[in-house]
Amino acid sequence: MILIIEGADLVGKSTLASRVSDLTQWPIVKVRWALVGDPMSETVGMSTTSIEISRATKPNIIFDRAYFSWWAYGPPLGYDVSFLRDRIAQFARVSEVTESRLIVLTATPEELGRRYQRESDLYFPLDVIQAANARFPSLLELVPESLPVLHVDTTDTAPERVLSIASDFLGLP
Repeated sequence: MILIIEGADLVGKSTLASRVSDLTQWPIVKVRWALVGDPMSETVGMSTTSIEISRATKPNIIFDRAYFSWWAYGPPLGYDVSFLRDRIAQFARVSEVTESRLIVLTATPEELGRRYQRESDLYFPLDVIQAANARFPSLLELVPESLPVLHVDTTDTAPERVLSIASDFLGLP
């Protein structure tokens, strides 16, 4: 199975990925953009590589963020992401041959502010994180029908409960 966990920074992606990995022993892959050149080219390259590797190996793997994130983060950073509609739809090539699931985590802007005060993010200021968080639900409309999706608001949901909800969605014991 391929599990993709998406959401803005500070919503609990890494916590959920770690807990699912503890249950399944699946490796975690964390994807980060370098943003040193052309973000569109970087994203197209990353998405092509992710799709082809996933189709070829049919791994049990957890993506702690995938190229889908650029849909939410690009606009607050001033980039056009319209090309991603096609790139996200192309994930159907994977989800039609390998069991795949997408979990999208979000939180309220106020909760993200509290989490940011406790531990600021290494990559983005709070306003960018909050704008990306607000945009993540629109990703749900873009994913292919062959990719089941779960959306969890982590604002008032304890990590143990998020794991339980995710485990049910994934069919884990």
